[in-house]
Amino acid sequence: MAAGRESFARRGLRGTSVEELARAAAISKGAFYRFFDGKEALLLALLSEHEQQVHARLEAAVRADPARGVALLVEESVHAAERDPLFAVLMSEEGMRVLASLSPAEQQELMERDVRLVRRVTGALRRAGAAPDVPERVLLGLLRSLVFAGMHRAEIGEDLLSETTAWLTDVLREEKP
Repeated sequence: MAAGRESFARRGLRGTSVEELARAAAISKGAFYRFFDGKEALLLALLSEHEQQVHARLEAAVRADPARGVALLVEESVHAAERDPLFAVLMSEEGMRVLASLSPAEQQELMERDVRLVRRVTGALRRAGAAPDVPERVLLGLLRSLVFAGMHRAEIGEDLLSETTAWLTDVLREEKP
């Protein structure tokens, strides 16, 4: 897994071979195939591991400081790709092809993990009196959109992206009458 994380982050999926992965992990190519059907399966396993870590970290941070919960969600979304180079590989054209190769049920499960995270986080925010006055589904859409905005910060402009995310954070934190 460590060899895959490093190689994919450096060279992408296409630029990484099973031979290189096996050599970096000090195992044979045959041993690699005992664990994974191919490098795409390794990438998906890394996605799952990454997602679990990010979700756990984000939930803990929101529970520890619910007043900053909305800001934490926005920041994590906008900075997801720059904080983890592997995430950018997952969101690349080649990564998207791997995700598209999943069965419809597997794709649905992948999407549902984000839904469950938003439910857990908004539940914690609600209990702390800090939940945004926006439907969970809309919040999920905003957060997913911010991931893509963060990946295109050069095209959008750093200042404009910062100003937009600050505004969005303020709007989401506003108390409604």
